[in-house]
Amino acid sequence: MMPHETRLPEDFIFSQSSLQDYVDCPRRFELKYLLRQRYPAPEVDNMLEFEHHMEQGEVFHRLVHQHIIGLPADLLQKHIPDADVRRWFDAYLQSGLSGVPERRYPEQTLTVPLGEYLLLAKFDLVALGEQVLIIDWKTSHKRPRREWMAKKLQTVVYRYVLTKGGAALNGGQPIAPEQIEMRYWYPDHAGETIAFPYDTAQFQADEAYLLGLLAEIEARDSFPLTDEAQRCAFCTYRSLCDRGREAGHLADWESFEEADFDLDDWSLNMDQIAEIEF
Repeated sequence: MMPHETRLPEDFIFSQSSLQDYVDCPRRFELKYLLRQRYPAPEVDNMLEFEHHMEQGEVFHRLVHQHIIGLPADLLQKHIPDADVRRWFDAYLQSGLSGVPERRYPEQTLTVPLGEYLLLAKFDLVALGEQVLIIDWKTSHKRPRREWMAKKLQTVVYRYVLTKGGAALNGGQPIAPEQIEMRYWYPDHAGETIAFPYDTAQFQADEAYLLGLLAEIEARDSFPLTDEAQRCAFCTYRSLCDRGREAGHLADWESFEEADFDLDDWSLNMDQIAEIEF
């Protein structure tokens, strides 16, 4: 059993980010979520450029949200000073909503039970029709391999949560796994997509996998460091874990398979969680 100081709080809410941290490095999960260890080391050597990329992503997400809720595209375009963001938004206007059902719910948060805990997903966009699309805007410069995205906890968690809790968005009617497709959309690659359909067998496999992770976390009495030390170069805890003092190069991070400007890795607060609760 876990020692008292690293026991999961009863009100702990899992997310794709926390589960990905656990899968990538159990010690990082322990430091970040159980011990709440703050360690302000930079992720990469060029933090100004890194933060600029993050800010570009945030602006793009905000523009898309504003457009989907009804603000005119030409009005939004007039106020985009950044050339990359303007190019991304133009790509979105050209094909971002192509074939997307009309019942669109941008920036929705949904929580569902997972064992004795809750599991949360924050969707960039859920669109409901005969087909139900989860769209996640990915503003990273690199388009990862499909097989790696298939294993990403975001792909697992988002489809699972929408199956379990999607009735909250669908007038009380459940959403079958076979209706769901998750689609990553890459504005820096002219709107290329990586799509993942869903079905009942995969839903059951995902549930078993997620519950297995939860049971594993609950049973641990220690949280080891990852064996894949290359991850540590871009981890803020690297010097705390004696895995190096210098931050990895931004250029190396951008070519790293797991590099992802994932804006879902935000600090949870109760206002966000309360938007929609299963």
